[in-house]
Amino acid sequence: MTVAKKLTDFFTISERLECELRLTRMSDGNMQAVASHSWNMIMMAIALRPYLKNPVNMESVMELCAIHDLPEAIAHDVPLHQQTDEIKAQKHICEQKAIDSINGLLQDEHIIDRFNEYELRKSPESRLVKLLDILDTGIQHMCCKDLTYVGTFRDNFYWKLFFSKSFADAFNYEPILRDVYDEIRQRVATRLKQELGIDAEALYTTE
Repeated sequence: MTVAKKLTDFFTISERLECELRLTRMSDGNMQAVASHSWNMIMMAIALRPYLKNPVNMESVMELCAIHDLPEAIAHDVPLHQQTDEIKAQKHICEQKAIDSINGLLQDEHIIDRFNEYELRKSPESRLVKLLDILDTGIQHMCCKDLTYVGTFRDNFYWKLFFSKSFADAFNYEPILRDVYDEIRQRVATRLKQELGIDAEALYTTE
C-alpha cells in the first residue's frame, strides 16, 4: 500500500470524529460532535496561553487536544454516566486497540506516544489538556439551548458532578482555569435558577 493510500485511509477514519456524537448539546440544540469538542479545546488553549502559570509546549498541547479522542472514531464515545468500572476497563481496551490500529496504518509512533501521554497525565501539557477536556463540558452546560436534558441521567449525575468540590478543585492546577470555571459555574447556576427554578447550591456535593 502506498503512503498516499495509507494517509487517505487515515483521513477517512479521522473524519468519523465529525459524525461521532457526544451527550452534550450545543447552543442550537444539536448534539456536540467529538471533532467539535476537540476544536473547542484547541481554541481554549490558544486563548488561555498568555495566562498560564505552568509553562507548556503549545504545539504539543494542540496535538494532544486533536488526538486525545481519536480512538473514538473507531471505538465510539461512552457517556460518563454509563461508565461503570467494568465498562471503563472495556473502554480502555477498545481504545488501545483502536489507536494501535491507527498506528499500524500510519506507522507513526508519534501519534500513539501522544495518546499514551494524554492517558498517563504526567506531563504539564497532558494535565492542561485534561482540564480543557472537562472544562468544555461546562462550556456546553453554559451555552446549550435547553438545560433540561442534563438532569435526566442518574438522578442529576451531571449536575452533582459539575457542582462538586472535587470537580472545582481540579482546576486549581491553573489559577486562570479555576477563575474561568468559577465564572462558568456562576452563569450556569443563574440559568438553572431562572429557567428551571433549581437552586445550584442544593446540588452541591463535597465528593
